[in-house]
Order: sequence, then structure tokens, then C-alpha cells
Amino acid sequence: MTDMEAAAPLAAENDMRSRPPAISAGRRRAMLFMLCFIYMLNYLDRQIIVILQEPIKHEFQLQDWHLGLLTGAAFGFFYTIMGVPIAQIVDRGINRVRMLSGLLAIWSAMTAICGLSRGYAHFFMARMGVGLAESGFTPTAHALISDLYPPAERPRALGVFSVGIPFGVMAGLSIGGLVAAYSDWRTALFVAGAPGIVAAILFWLFAREPMRGAMDRQQKEDGHKALIPFGQALKLLLRRASFVHVTIATAVTSFVEAGMMAWIPSYLIRSHGLPLSQVGPSMGLIAGAGGVIGTMFGGWQATRFGRNGMDRTLWLPVVGLLLCIPLYATVFYVDSGRLALGMLLLPTIFGAFWTAPAIALTQNLAPVATRARAAAVRIVAANLIGVSAGPLVCGMLSDHFGKAYGAPSIGLRMALMVFAGLFAWAAVHWLVTVRALQREKAELPAQA
Repeated sequence: MTDMEAAAPLAAENDMRSRPPAISAGRRRAMLFMLCFIYMLNYLDRQIIVILQEPIKHEFQLQDWHLGLLTGAAFGFFYTIMGVPIAQIVDRGINRVRMLSGLLAIWSAMTAICGLSRGYAHFFMARMGVGLAESGFTPTAHALISDLYPPAERPRALGVFSVGIPFGVMAGLSIGGLVAAYSDWRTALFVAGAPGIVAAILFWLFAREPMRGAMDRQQKEDGHKALIPFGQALKLLLRRASFVHVTIATAVTSFVEAGMMAWIPSYLIRSHGLPLSQVGPSMGLIAGAGGVIGTMFGGWQATRFGRNGMDRTLWLPVVGLLLCIPLYATVFYVDSGRLALGMLLLPTIFGAFWTAPAIALTQNLAPVATRARAAAVRIVAANLIGVSAGPLVCGMLSDHFGKAYGAPSIGLRMALMVFAGLFAWAAVHWLVTVRALQREKAELPAQA
């Protein structure tokens, strides 16, 4: 026996020891539900400001564009610029469980600190801190889930994970509205930040780090290769037209939906005179129920129809976005505030169809060693164009139309009508994505 043959079993044994242990099905499911809960806290902390806009506006004497900056750019600036660097660290091989736990603790603490703000500038800086910590969560979580579930199961798993978005919106609007109505907006922010500290400790103790690339057809060792430099990783991602288009489509859709969601509660308060204690819980229930139904159904249909090609996952989201246009337009022209609230359920459902398919497509299109950065690139585009700009542009339009028509309520209604029409723009980009996926699918046999 040669020295090399004798050393082979020892090398294999050392390699097995260096790899993370297998994760049981029960722990895998538990981790997925914990990640969903953390995602809920993520959106709770970012969305609670939406329902608190009116009391914050009156205390600090702000205009609508100030609020648009507070709900959008103040959060989205650091969220945007720090997403890719943090994803670079994740793809380098850092323990993702510990990373997520630390980020959760930081953004929860910063949310509570927002409640201590004594002026607009202080509030703005604290919101930037929330955005900085939250910027690393989604790409890290997407990469983690992709190593817990194989490609065929990812749309459904990411659909379950994405349910945290509507639950978080529901919790943020409900908690913010009720606590602010019976106490004040500062107390609402303290209440929103507290659960995250406890959740960070529990996730640190319970969750386990899976082996990278273990659920893919590629060799499992691909997940252990040296880090691909960012320039090369970006080149690999941008080489696929489908990845480019799914990123653009996500950004445009996020722009429209972020602007709508940031201002609909204020519209109901201004135009229909509904109290904060009613708008918060009602909007929370509608956003939560509609978002859960739409996200889960979108993930289910993507898993079912995606077996015949990734392009099949996007037809239902395209139809859903187009249906949002007449449904939202009707909401903004009914005379009853309660009727307007009830009618928001359907467009909320249809507007959530695209979420799970978009996340799953991003992960399936990206090589194992670039997944966190693929998620980060898509999220950076979504937040730079969507979260940062959507509420700001809608607020600026509201100020413009408000001056033109002499009434802030009419100005906000006109701004929201403009944004409802922009769902057609979003649908066009998803159709372009479908076409890119079809072209790539057709080219595969020729390449083989």
C-alpha cells in the first residue's frame, strides 16, 4: 500500500469531521418556521413606521416628502449599500446562524432607539441603523434555506419563509395602530423592538449551520470552494439574461408596492376620517391575510408548474399584477372608508403572487458559491428603486397634487392612482423575464 492510499481514509475522515452534521427533517422544518418568524419581525420593525406617520408628522411638523424619506430612503440607504458587502462575507463561509442572530438583535435594538428620538434628524439616523442591520438578513436567510431544501422544494419552502412579510406587515400595522392610539407612537416602537432580542437568543441556541451546496445536483464540495471574487460572481450572474430581468422586474414591482403600502393608511385617515385605532388593526388583518394567501398560493403554483420550466412560474404573478390596477382604482373612489378597507383584500392577494417565485428563481439561477450575493443584488435593486424611492416619489406626488387641488386628501388620492397604473409597468418586466427564461430553456438542448 502506497503512502497516498494509506492517507486517503484519514483525509476522508478529517473531511467528514470538518463538515457540518446532517440536519434532521424536524429541525429543518423548525428552522424554516423560525426564519419565517424572524422575517415577520424584520417587516414588523420596518413597516410599523407606516401606521405611525400621521402622529409623527404632527409632532415634528413634517411634510409628506419628509415622511417619504423616513419610511423609504432613511431605511433603504444603508439597506442598499450594505447588502452586497454582507453577502460577500456570507459567501466567504461565515456561520450564517450566528450572523442572523446578531443582525436580529441589532435591528431590534435600533427600532426601540427610534422611540427615543427627540427630532427628525435623530429619528432619521436611527432608521438608518435599522436598515444597516436588516440589510444582511434576507440574502443570508435565502442562502441558508437553499442549503436546507433541494431545488424542487425551494419555491414552497421560500413561500413559507416569505409568509413572514405579510405577517410582519400585519403585526406592524396592528401593533402600531393600537399601541399608538392608547399610548403614543414612541411606546409602539419599544413594543416592536423587544421580541427580536429574545428571538435572536433562541435562534442562536437552536439552529444549526447546514453544509453548503448539499441539496444540489452539483458536487457537494462546490460549497467549500474558495470564495469567488465579487467582480467574477457579478459577471457570472449578469451573464444570464433571466437573472438580469428578474432583478429589474423585482425592483419595479417593489417600487410600486412600497409606494402604495406606505401611503394607503394615511389616505384612509385623511380621506375617510377613520381613527388610527381602526385603520391599524384593519389594515394589518387585510395585509396579513391577503399577503399570506397570495404568497403561499404563488409558492404552491410555482412548485407545481415550475417542474415544466421556470418560465411557467411567472404567468400567474403577471395576471395578478394586472388585476391590481382596476381593483386599487375602485378602492380610491368609493365613498365609504369601511368599504374601501374591505376591498383592499383582493389586490393585496393578487399583488403577492410574485414574491415566492422571484426568490426561488434567483436562487435556482445562481451558482452555489454566489447565492447570498445573488439574493443581495436583487434585494439591493429592489430597495434602491423600490423601498427607497417608492414612498418618497409617492409623497412628492401627494404634495404636488395637494397644492394643485388645494386639499391634501385629494393630492394623496391622485398620487395613489398614478401608482396603481404603474402595476402595468411592473407586469411588462415580468413578461420580459418569462421570455428570457423561455429563450434559455430553448438553448439548453442545443448547448448539450
